[in-house]
Amino acid sequence: FVVPPTTVVSFSAPTFNCLRLAAGKSHPIPVMLEPDCVIIDRDESVYYGMLKISGQEISSTFLPFKDEEKALELYTHLVAHQDDWILCCHHLVRYQDEWLVALEYSKKIVTYFRERMKRWESSNRNEREWFNYISEDFGKILRDVACIWAKSNKSIYTQDPIKSIFITNFGGRVKFLPNLNAFDQPMEGDIDQLKYLMNYIVNMPFGSVIQNYQKFNMPNELSCFLTQLNFRHLKYLSPAFLLDAPLFWRPIDKFHFIINLDHTIKRGEIKLPGLDKYLNMLKKKYSYDWVLAVKSDPVLKSIFEHAEFSYSTKSFSSLVRYCSNVYRHYNDNITQKISIIDIENKLSRQLPELYLHLFEGLINYATGNKRR
Repeated sequence: FVVPPTTVVSFSAPTFNCLRLAAGKSHPIPVMLEPDCVIIDRDESVYYGMLKISGQEISSTFLPFKDEEKALELYTHLVAHQDDWILCCHHLVRYQDEWLVALEYSKKIVTYFRERMKRWESSNRNEREWFNYISEDFGKILRDVACIWAKSNKSIYTQDPIKSIFITNFGGRVKFLPNLNAFDQPMEGDIDQLKYLMNYIVNMPFGSVIQNYQKFNMPNELSCFLTQLNFRHLKYLSPAFLLDAPLFWRPIDKFHFIINLDHTIKRGEIKLPGLDKYLNMLKKKYSYDWVLAVKSDPVLKSIFEHAEFSYSTKSFSSLVRYCSNVYRHYNDNITQKISIIDIENKLSRQLPELYLHLFEGLINYATGNKRR
């Protein structure tokens, strides 16, 4: 049976046959025999095995508790919060001298990658080979974690990510186990823990502190994200901005980023001289000539030539206005119309470092001016 969150339940160990009081009644109502379980494996504080209930066997992950009240508290919370990013709870089971909260089958994130490492076969076991081996899983998991964190913004779901992030057995989905002992506060203190966890996974086979992300041959978007992941930035940046980085952007997200940034600049919320200052400081890192790049494409060139008569195109910040105009006017210059996504793909091919440059420049602008 499933216990409603408002129901107080008393379980009799060890057989776990039980009685519960109906709401407003003083006499107990008998309920069905409770499930049993078989433990197959253990990993630190987590058990893996089968939940036996109603003639079925369900692969499950079990969290053990000595304290019945703590087990019931977690069970009740999970039943009451059935979001698609929170671990599903099957049941509460008495096993030997412990109470087990039976969850959908899943592994802690570190356990998940340790098992990947055991299956890693390579004649040249170096940083690049390892990251190439895990890159698809790592990128998907990091994207899901960042997306969930940006939406939740509560420490109950982010505190101690090593213990709270689980990977399910079905499609490698990210799910969270709430920490009911955490204070329900914004997650500023947890950002560095997330960075530590991701660095640990990236460097798992080698056991030393990462000195240089380039050794792993990871995409620039990923190294930028991990480098900028710093809790001090949250004094001046929202978690949603810091976690919603170019690494995770789809073409339509890049479009909205440019349009929104252009509007923000036009409203005077971001000062052009200040933004130019920080974009110029990064010109050695992002060494591209945007004017030359867009002039190599006939349609982009025609939009640029029109822009030269309307505003100055000498600064990096003018690139934002130019790209915004590209989205508005690209189809004015061709016979066969194309979609926003196709326009963005063309811009990305011509200016592959554009979004990273702007993203990092905006972070430096916010932290340098000490204002959101």
